[in-house]
Amino acid sequence: MFQVMRFAVEEINNSTTLLPNVSLGYEIFDHCSDTNNFPSVLSFISKNGSIKPKEKLNNYQPKVIALTGPYGSTGTITIAPLITMDLIPLVNYGASSYALSNKLQYPSFLRTVPSNKDLIEMIIHIIQWFGWNWVAFLGGQDDYSEDGLSLFNKYIRNTGICLAYQETLSQRANYSLTLKKIDMLNINVIVVFAVTQYASNIIKAAIANNIQGKVWIASEAWAMNQQLPREPGIGKIGTVIGITERLLSLPGFNEFIYKDRGTTDAVLCEADSEVKNNSKTCNQDCVCGTMLTAEEIINENPTFSYAIYAAIYSIAHALHNVLQCDMNECSKNTAVKPYMLLEQIKKLDFPLNGRQVKYDENGDPTVSFAVIRWNTETNPPLFDMVGIYDKNPEITFTINNSLLSWHNNGSVPFSNCSVECKEGFSREPDGYHSCCFLCKKCPRNSYVNYSREYFKR
Repeated sequence: MFQVMRFAVEEINNSTTLLPNVSLGYEIFDHCSDTNNFPSVLSFISKNGSIKPKEKLNNYQPKVIALTGPYGSTGTITIAPLITMDLIPLVNYGASSYALSNKLQYPSFLRTVPSNKDLIEMIIHIIQWFGWNWVAFLGGQDDYSEDGLSLFNKYIRNTGICLAYQETLSQRANYSLTLKKIDMLNINVIVVFAVTQYASNIIKAAIANNIQGKVWIASEAWAMNQQLPREPGIGKIGTVIGITERLLSLPGFNEFIYKDRGTTDAVLCEADSEVKNNSKTCNQDCVCGTMLTAEEIINENPTFSYAIYAAIYSIAHALHNVLQCDMNECSKNTAVKPYMLLEQIKKLDFPLNGRQVKYDENGDPTVSFAVIRWNTETNPPLFDMVGIYDKNPEITFTINNSLLSWHNNGSVPFSNCSVECKEGFSREPDGYHSCCFLCKKCPRNSYVNYSREYFKR
């Protein structure tokens, strides 16, 4: 992710038309926890080391004119109020909590990844496409998962889908017990709406507990994870269907990394005694590079690469407009204030690698998702694209069923509470969930009224 940002900055600085004679500089810090970030954030929004909360916006010149990141929803929600109170643009590439779409609370927050609202709508489309109605929803104890669960509960109303089991899991939770409960309830479709650390725990527990024949719907945060598809026994747990943004290549990125790795001594940080010998990355106190090879960087999870690239280019294009740049030069007499940049970012609409970058009234981007299936039978595992979901210019959703080879001899797995009643039988509610019913033989000379909402479901 960091290397993609460096690549975008270098590309912009080498451009003779986007910001001629103007160079972007940056400062980066490791967003290592949700509570230990305030010194760095306060430094960014300060002026000469001090912060004046009531400073007028046209006088306010903080250390930076815009920020990007951090990656997660919880970390972003923690620091966003500090940044947005002074209308410093926070162009985010990896926080999808729907709460951040609220412009009264986060007036200068924009993002290049779709919100959880779009992700949840996509998941519901997938569930309905295959006719399932008996599903489980698992997540972690963070804003990302809790926001997703809340939205899922809201949007499945009147869809005929029943949430048979839900749980937000801590890192120390009994994952085995959770999976046994799901198995006992005969739930065959499990939505795992979680960041990688929780998703990894769930999938590894499923392998260890010999959970077989399930359909796992992976949210964007872990759908393209590079390690999990390689886990021994992953093929037995069933079929993994993931949601990711439509991936776009970054021409020149590979060459940039090979050149960079060729000139960097890949050595450990000897000056930092806390860095262990098996550590692959240095912490924020280190001055040297990482131990990662060019191939390892290039083959990393590409999910957020375009989002980072688009975030940096959004800031550059807005700066182009604020500085009134033409093809040859930019105005050096303009003192760029954060609120000026924010105004221009909101208006952006430019092509970038074949996709339009623009933001709606909530600071959210246009949606262009792909549905992928984990193909764990190949070495290395592949992510096969089997469907698409677009919302621009209109909603388009389709899955190519012929590309999905299911784990149970090719037929779509069954995950419904009850089998639909045959002709001559009517539904009789069985328990709390509307998806669960018994089939009762209709009395002679009676008929079923299919127009009633009950039977539609």
